[in-house]
Amino acid sequence: MPSGVLTEYPVPTASSTPSGITAGPDGNIWFTEWRADKIGVLNPGSPSSITEYALPTNTIGTNSGPQSITVGPDGNLWFTETNNDKIGKINPTTGTITEYAVPTGSYPFAIVAGLDGNLWFTELHRDNIGRITPSSGLVTEFAIDPGSLALGITVGP
Repeated sequence: MPSGVLTEYPVPTASSTPSGITAGPDGNIWFTEWRADKIGVLNPGSPSSITEYALPTNTIGTNSGPQSITVGPDGNLWFTETNNDKIGKINPTTGTITEYAVPTGSYPFAIVAGLDGNLWFTELHRDNIGRITPSSGLVTEFAIDPGSLALGITVGP
């Protein structure tokens, strides 16, 4: 059985609840901070230095719940804001965040870049799969079986 070394790095914001994680196109590790309303980035060459980006809006008064994160076909990092009913993107070079509204009560949860050049996400509370175009942020919903509780999503063949 292979063995390895596990190294942990403290996140600057206490109790931020890191959730989703992905390797970015810039060679950094990007992650969501569910309770802190932030997107974090760790540079593997300087792992003791983590940069955090605060989400620009929070319409619910508590945490917006950034959950899942992935690299989009446009080179940006795309993430879900579960409690805020939004899909966000962050430019890995500038740190600029743009948010796109999805239908109220949809609770976007997981997100993945599709083979069609769009981003696909689950809507936990609406029994839908959503698609968002990276160029315009246009959201289209596709119904799935009621009560499906779609948590994850991945690219198929």
